[in-house]
Formats: sequence, structure tokens, C-alpha cells
Amino acid sequence: MVLVAAAPAFSVVIPTYNRADLVGRAIESALSQSLPASEVIVVDDGSTDRTAQVLAAFGDRIRVVQQSNRGCSAARNHGVATSQGEWIAFLDSDDSWAPDHLESMAAAIEATQGGADFYFADARFEDGAGQSDSQASSLWSKSGFRIDGATRLEADATAWVLAQRQPMKLQCSVFRRRLYEEVGGLDEALRTREDTHFFLKAGIGRSMCAVASGGVAIGVEDDPANRLTLAYPPEQRVYLEATLRLYRDVLAHGPRDAAVAMAYRRELAHRLAVARLGLAKLDLAEGRVASAIRGIAAAAWASPRTLVARLARRLLPRR
Repeated sequence: MVLVAAAPAFSVVIPTYNRADLVGRAIESALSQSLPASEVIVVDDGSTDRTAQVLAAFGDRIRVVQQSNRGCSAARNHGVATSQGEWIAFLDSDDSWAPDHLESMAAAIEATQGGADFYFADARFEDGAGQSDSQASSLWSKSGFRIDGATRLEADATAWVLAQRQPMKLQCSVFRRRLYEEVGGLDEALRTREDTHFFLKAGIGRSMCAVASGGVAIGVEDDPANRLTLAYPPEQRVYLEATLRLYRDVLAHGPRDAAVAMAYRRELAHRLAVARLGLAKLDLAEGRVASAIRGIAAAAWASPRTLVARLARRLLPRR
């Protein structure tokens, strides 16, 4: 167990792309923390709007990193590579933190004596006017997740990251640099679901700590055109192909410990098969019969039970 002798040093990384009207709010929330970050890094991912002028107005209170447009994963990886702190805290440019967010996370790290490399809090979903999303007030409530007390430290977070809806988001989490580097950061080839992939790598067979703090506001309607969850819905090919890539990678490079493997390999193989069947359905609709057959065969290889269950659901009469 790692003993924490001083307040953690947080490096805040904010990726942004063409959000001149929103990024200032995110930066202000990072700069206004009751526990100041050691640095605030904004990675401008090739913006073509007024983002450069907005960033320049903050002067030396932030460090701006410029790159050509390569996507949010590349921007986050670039920001981490140039940062100095032991702990990394991501914040999206259309979201914001409560003033005590970093202080709450630091308190959790200290209370658990740094027993995890990854800490995550709850989040509030709000529209552009700061009103809560009508479906549910927070990420944890939508995920069916709760903890008793201020923190919950899990030595093996496999069950958490394998939940049907993961109870963590990047902008609600802090993690040690060494963890990020050890799992390879974010996969820049993924156009969506890169966060799901990272959480699986960071949580399967590893420790995590949940923190009872709703210090992050997710702006669900501030910039819907640039939200990947809306741009790539689950039934689209981009989403399904990303799902294939991330589950294949986790299955290929996940922990080799037999006890840990039993807890996740069958579930991931099932999800892999479901994604393959989803792609096969799209292929059939597009007249790509040979590709569909190959996809169905691959699904059967990955998880025969999943294929049989899906066929039975379609062929057997409902009672």
C-alpha cells in the first residue's frame, strides 16, 4: 500500500476542438478549485473557430498545447505526455467542476492512503441552462450504482467496469500517471468508446475507489453535435466496430491470472459476439451476404451460447 504524505499534485488536462463558446467555462472551473491544480493544460486539437483567442485571454494561468486535428484521445494523450503531476484529472471542454472537486478527490486519496491508482466520483447531467436532466439526476443513478459512506475502495474493480453502464467517466476521475502509462493511455484508433476501453484496462484485476461527490456537471445539451454518444449511436457501424476492437484488445491483453480471467472473459466474449451479430445484421441489410456469414461464424466462435440464445429468441414462439 502506498502512503500519501502530502496533498496530491493534480495535472488538469482539457482537450478542446471548436468550442470557443464553452471552453472558457471549463477552464474557469479548473482554475477556481479550492485545492489548486499544479497545472492546467489545454490541448487545442486544431480548432478553426475563436478558440485560440479565448485561450490567450487566460495568459500564463494555463498552458496551451497546439496540435493538428487528431481527435480527443490523441489530445488527451498529448496532454498527459506534457504534464508533470503524479495525478491526472481530465475535464471536457463543455463540462465543469464544482469548486471542491479536486479537494474531494484529494481527501479520498488521503483517506484511503492512496490504496488505488484510480478514483472516480458521480456526475450531474445538466442542460445548457444548468438544469438537471429529466431522465435521472446523476451518472450513478443511471448506472444503478451506489456506495455507503464517503468512499468505497475495491481491491478488484472488475465487476464495476463490467457493469452494463460503467459508473465512471473520464471527466469525473483522477488517476495516477503510472497507471495511464502502464495501460497505454487512450486508443487513438477508436472514434468512440475509447473511455470504455480505458476503464476496462484500468479496472479489470486492479483497484479502484468510488468517491461520494457529485462535483462534475456534464453539459448534456451544450454541444450535442460534438458529443460522441450522440454522433455514434450503438446501432451504427462505427460504434460496433469500435466495440469489436476494444473487446478483442482486452481479451488479448487482459490479466492472465486464472481467477481474474474467470470473472471477465466469458462476459467480454459474449459482448464481442453481440457486436459481431450487430455488424452481420448491417451487412445483410446492405446486401453484403458473404461478410454477414463470416460475422455470424466469428460470433459463434467467440461465444456459441450467445449465438444460440439469439437464434432461439428469434425462432421460438413467444409464450
